[in-house]
Amino acid sequence: MHTAPLPSLARLLTTCTATLIVVALGAASPAAAADAVSYDFESPSQKLPFMAINGFGRVLVGPAPGGRSGQAARVNLPNDGRSFKSELVIKGLDAGSHRFGFGNYLPGDWQERDLDTIVAQWFSTQGDGEGIKPVVALSVHGGNWQLKVHWMSGGEIQESVIPLGAARPGHWNRWTFDITWSSAGTPGSITVTRDGVTVGSHQGANNYHRGEPPHFRIGAYRPNWRPEKGPEKRVGAAEAVLYIDDISITSTAPGSRANPSPTAPTAPGTAAPSGAPTPSSSPTPTGSASPSASTQAGAAPTGSTSTSTDGAAAGATGQNANADGIPLPSTGVTGVIATSVVSVAALAAGAYLLRRRHTARSSRRRSRP
Repeated sequence: MHTAPLPSLARLLTTCTATLIVVALGAASPAAAADAVSYDFESPSQKLPFMAINGFGRVLVGPAPGGRSGQAARVNLPNDGRSFKSELVIKGLDAGSHRFGFGNYLPGDWQERDLDTIVAQWFSTQGDGEGIKPVVALSVHGGNWQLKVHWMSGGEIQESVIPLGAARPGHWNRWTFDITWSSAGTPGSITVTRDGVTVGSHQGANNYHRGEPPHFRIGAYRPNWRPEKGPEKRVGAAEAVLYIDDISITSTAPGSRANPSPTAPTAPGTAAPSGAPTPSSSPTPTGSASPSASTQAGAAPTGSTSTSTDGAAAGATGQNANADGIPLPSTGVTGVIATSVVSVAALAAGAYLLRRRHTARSSRRRSRP
């Protein structure tokens, strides 16, 4: 009878230990949150969001302009008499609180016109299919950025226009929108930062309170280029070309990935927590001019990412923290692996001794006359 070669104890220990380490690491790693979405356009295998294109517009990934390294999405909207929209569409968000971040770039030869070019919008699809204005829209109008917020009052659409400063073609902008959607009985809030500086805000109603929750669209949309508006709006207009990069969407509702600790209720007569919407009888927009040179000097560099401090408190107590800033058990991943290795070593040694005993018995049987 042929007996398989006896594996060495070292090989058996190595194999078992490596397998259990992989399992332990997999169990210790936090799962990807369903309330977080990001697109950096760097990986050819990353599936892009749905594209909403009317006419012959395009959204293509290629080298980023303006001295930026890596890839970016190039949005093209030709003036061909029928094209008016080239956008990426991200749906599936709830009507809660989210942080939307993205970078965009207008080329140096961007043409200024007294018509809106919407570069990001939050759109609420209505149950009756009625095509109405986006609830929130970031656009270039002339040589400036502006934000338009819409809501319903008395059956009529209301609008607030918030100036956000000069557009500055040839410059990468890093935008952050912290949005809490209003409900029929609760005001919402919007805070806008550009290159790390707060440039505008809005308190109060910020959607229509009917139909689907607002979803996110980013790219280029010229409402006045819709064919039904007539050709006169296109006369003398160049095609719209711009770039977008580093899209990120994260829920900021209590208990979510970006805000893991629920906010304690505010006692009567005390101030509301920072960032909470302040109830008001009507929406209150605020805006500011383009950031001054001295203000921008202290802002984060364009395209850079800030370092999270969520784990600072955990670090002060000697505990490790995961990517969400939630303290890990005192044993941590290292303790799990160490305990597992000791257990595997004992099991492997036992298996090795049993295998040797079995081999010795087989040899004695073969040696008998």
